[in-house]
Amino acid sequence: MDGLAAHHGLHSAPVGNVAHFAVDTLDDCVVVRVEGDLDMATAASFDETVESTASDSHLAIDLSACTFLDSSGMRAIAAAAKRHSRVSIVATDPGILRVLEITALDTMLPVHASLDEAR
Repeated sequence: MDGLAAHHGLHSAPVGNVAHFAVDTLDDCVVVRVEGDLDMATAASFDETVESTASDSHLAIDLSACTFLDSSGMRAIAAAAKRHSRVSIVATDPGILRVLEITALDTMLPVHASLDEAR
């Protein structure tokens, strides 16, 4: 095996960023559920999902099934907060909560452990 072939063998195959966004309405609350990664590859789709909701509604962003959150995802959440008059976040994963804390988004938007608490 030559050096170039050996070098290419060191890299793993790219992993596709998989995310699914579902919208539900519970009473006067619109819930956007994030399943998978909310990152650079998926933030535009999240933006489109949020933009499809009524801006005068209470928006709950459910990150319970979110597996990864980067700065692009944080930007998308902040944009959603500008679009809606009331936004809540649901998150329980320690890694996701840490990102919300480091970026101080948890001081700007209420973070709840369950959807019932957020509503």
